[in-house]
This record gives sequence, structure tokens and C-alpha cells, in this order.
Amino acid sequence: MSVMKKASDLGKEISKTEQYKELERVSQNMQEDAEASQMIKEIQELQQQIQFAQQSGVQPSEDQIQQFNDLKTKMDSSLTIQAYAKAQNDFSEFMQEVNNAISEGISPNPEKGKDA
Repeated sequence: MSVMKKASDLGKEISKTEQYKELERVSQNMQEDAEASQMIKEIQELQQQIQFAQQSGVQPSEDQIQQFNDLKTKMDSSLTIQAYAKAQNDFSEFMQEVNNAISEGISPNPEKGKDA
């Protein structure tokens, strides 16, 4: 079996995990929650503006910082956004475990570090 076929099979197996299913479910909820989607869009735009200002050697305005902080506070109280952030984090941790397992398989000393 080729490496690419095994990678494809791994992707199919990952899509069956609870972590992936939960991320898909909350992603759908995010899309259906107009207020949460708008907050995400607004904070991304503010982040870009602030980053651009900083990269240009200009301090972000107090108004930009206040808008960002206000929006962040509002986002922190959104159950939809909280669920989405948790699902993203859980899936990310799971994928790190998958990557670690792959790395162990690549390692020239696969027995090193394993608990028997």
C-alpha cells in the first residue's frame, strides 16, 4: 500500500473521530449564528489592522485597542464561540497526538521512549 493511500485512509479515519465530528458540529453552529460569525469577522479585521499598524512601526490607536478589547469580552460570553474554541483546541490536541504517533513511526529508534 502506498504512503499516499495510507494517508488518505488515515484522513478518513480521522473524520470518524469524536473530535472531528464535534468540530464539524460547532462549525455548523457558528455559520448559523449570525451574531457569532459577525463578531469573528470583526475581530479578525481588527487584528489585521492592529498587526498592520505594528508592522508599519505605528502604535495602534486607543480606539482600535478599545474596540478589540470590547469585542473580545463580548466573544468570551458567547456560548457558540466558546464551544467552537474548545472544539478547535480539542481537535488540535488530537492532531498533535496523531503527529507524534507518525513521528514515532519515522524515528530510527522506534522503541526508544515507549512504555512497554
